[in-house]
Amino acid sequence: MATTTYKYLALDEMGERVRGRVSAENEERAIDQISGLGYTALKVSASNAVGGGLFAKRISSLDIAALTREMSVLVEANIPIARGLHSIAKHEKNVALRDMVLDIAMMIESGSRITDSFGKYRHVFGDVYVQTLKAAEKSGKLGTVMSHLSDMLERNIETAQQVKRALAYPLIVLCFVTLALGVITIFVVPKFATIFEANGVELPLTTRVIRTMGESMTQYWWAYILGAVGTVFALVTTWKNERGRYGIEIVLHKLPYIGNMFTCVTTARFSRVMSISLDSGIDVIESLQVAGHATGRPVFVKECDMMCAQMRTGEALEDVINECHGLPSFARRLFGAGKDSDELARSGSIIARHYDRLSDHLAKNINTLVEPMMTIAMAGIVLLVALSVFLPMWQMVRINK
Repeated sequence: MATTTYKYLALDEMGERVRGRVSAENEERAIDQISGLGYTALKVSASNAVGGGLFAKRISSLDIAALTREMSVLVEANIPIARGLHSIAKHEKNVALRDMVLDIAMMIESGSRITDSFGKYRHVFGDVYVQTLKAAEKSGKLGTVMSHLSDMLERNIETAQQVKRALAYPLIVLCFVTLALGVITIFVVPKFATIFEANGVELPLTTRVIRTMGESMTQYWWAYILGAVGTVFALVTTWKNERGRYGIEIVLHKLPYIGNMFTCVTTARFSRVMSISLDSGIDVIESLQVAGHATGRPVFVKECDMMCAQMRTGEALEDVINECHGLPSFARRLFGAGKDSDELARSGSIIARHYDRLSDHLAKNINTLVEPMMTIAMAGIVLLVALSVFLPMWQMVRINK
């Protein structure tokens, strides 16, 4: 018989209101399940099942980091995880997150393993999170690993915010420059050009080019809009495609400053996940594969898969990692020096901290690279516009003399 998901409002043993979801064949069975949990049902109603892509859009990485941090504290305090999740959900204002946490708590209470319960929301937590949690549950280091996971998530969020802050100023300046250039090209230069021609002035090349651009933008504005939308769509589609993103990342890695930043962020994330995975009890080869896929960089993922394949044939980590072009020499030396899982985990932690600091430095100083380039570009634009206006103006003055 098909089951239906029911939402409920009930009272717990302390007389406090709790909300949750249960799956049952009918409303009577749902009430029986709620009573079996020790709750007194106040309201039960049918609802759509929890899950799907909706949660991936409504639950942010910051929410997941905060949830993981709270769970690590609860586990270290020896509070049963299901009861702790109910406590977290009770004070959660984000409806999507609250429903997800309640559903996970209900599955754990009904006898499901922690990993299986969280695995239902793999699209929210990610493969690395669920796989690391699985290893931690086996090794009994759930509290420690959750603390490491929350550190990793918070660090990833902080790095992303730093990059966004660093790029905010250049993007704002670029938007205003583009707007000003559009106004000058469409309205200002064509009017001056008409005046100059009426006075018998032969327009220089720069003025003719800018006027032609302005006229084309006025007449074929729809083509420019379609071109811009098509370019953005093509870039997004290419980025989402595995082969396309692979090609884009190869180009990005070859750029002087951006390439260094990509390498630092990738190395820090890889090393941190490697350390967490080894601490969780995952073997070296699987940890290497999990850490590689956690970076989200197709070029580096391919290298990690090749290293894992070589290690499965009997080669040592020191030998295969020295051939890895995606890791800097400092990281390769430290990982190569590790003799067992504990040493490798410590090495990963050290490498992650080092490249976190380096990526912070690069993110904070990105403006020192972008600002001079934008200043030169703006000076070139101003010079071009000035020449297109003043050159024919000087010719007109000579003619009038």
